[in-house]
Amino acid sequence: MRAGAPQDIENGLAGEPGPGPTGYRAIMSPAPLNVLAIEPWLGGSHARFLETWRRLSGHKVEILGLPARHWQWRMEAAAFTLAQRVGQSEQTPDVIVASDYVDLPRLRGFLPPHLRSTPVLLYLHENQLTYPDQDPDPDRNHYGFTNVLSCLAADAIAFNSRFHRQDFHAAARALLQRLPSPAPRKEFDEVMANAQVIYPGIDLNALPLGAGPPPDSPLRLAFNHRWEHDKDPVGFLNAVLEVREAGATIEVVMLGESFERTPDGLAERLERLGSTLLWSGFKPDQAEYARALGECDLVVSTARHEFYGIALLEGLACGCSPLAPNRLAYPEHLPEEDLYADHAGLCAALTRAATQVSRWRGSDLRAGRRELAQSHAAEQTALRLDAACEALRGGSREKQVARSGPLGGP
Repeated sequence: MRAGAPQDIENGLAGEPGPGPTGYRAIMSPAPLNVLAIEPWLGGSHARFLETWRRLSGHKVEILGLPARHWQWRMEAAAFTLAQRVGQSEQTPDVIVASDYVDLPRLRGFLPPHLRSTPVLLYLHENQLTYPDQDPDPDRNHYGFTNVLSCLAADAIAFNSRFHRQDFHAAARALLQRLPSPAPRKEFDEVMANAQVIYPGIDLNALPLGAGPPPDSPLRLAFNHRWEHDKDPVGFLNAVLEVREAGATIEVVMLGESFERTPDGLAERLERLGSTLLWSGFKPDQAEYARALGECDLVVSTARHEFYGIALLEGLACGCSPLAPNRLAYPEHLPEEDLYADHAGLCAALTRAATQVSRWRGSDLRAGRRELAQSHAAEQTALRLDAACEALRGGSREKQVARSGPLGGP
């Protein structure tokens, strides 16, 4: 999660509707749509995603949400609260965009009668079937089945990566096979066949290209992921300590956001880094965050779970070379030479990188890394989201066609 997201708004409203079409968008869509974006978890990357779209959209986007806390209760109860607020809104939506935290069948049932047929695009940042638990959760299938039912209740579905779409589809089919009949197996496959992929994107204007570390400094690594078990910061620090003990000189910048509960052993490993650790902690100011990233050589991921990879892409935008596991969503975005197989592969890659410091600091290489991030520009995301809303307004689910292109997949 990064800075720049709006503060949690207790009354559920975040910002005014977007300015409507400008330039060539006015030609493409002469009558801007009223789009209502509903997000029960309005914080972090979810909030930033909607705020950026609202700012760039050719339509009038209103955001209705709740503070980002108590996720289980949000999935259970937010539909009722937010449906009531939809009815109180001065804007009558042409299209509703709901996140995966919305129990969509409940939401549609609680909406005022004249809004229940409003077409809905369901956008899945995550799903509760394949999200890794730090502790066993006996209710995980319950919330995962809520995601399945929301897909069935939506008029169109979009995922944030091809990997996520495939991962969720496989897990949901396995769950449906275990359930007694009748279970909506055939119907679920049918709606998933038309599911789109729309990358969340990154705001390149807020992530300027950096020149890298001072010329005489050792290899500098950035870890800009949340300090939680699914991003495995302990695994990253284990690799750094192992490589350092083998003789490599490395500097580390820990930029991720931490919470009340952090992974076991994290604090002890941070202390062991000593002067190797140049920074440890969240930078809430976007400019300071981007500056710190732009002064690093590599941005590293050790994630056990990643449906998109926004932190790594932010590092690319600032000129860092990526190093990520050859799994999850990363192969979708990165060339093979930037991927490693396992812990040993990560250590080997870091050892090699520490002996080739000048390679990572060439201006052409750093500019090329930013170019790789260009295909994830937020402007492209806004165009794709706008087009999905326009398609929904123009026809029923049966008329929707799966889209493909630079921000989507087959």
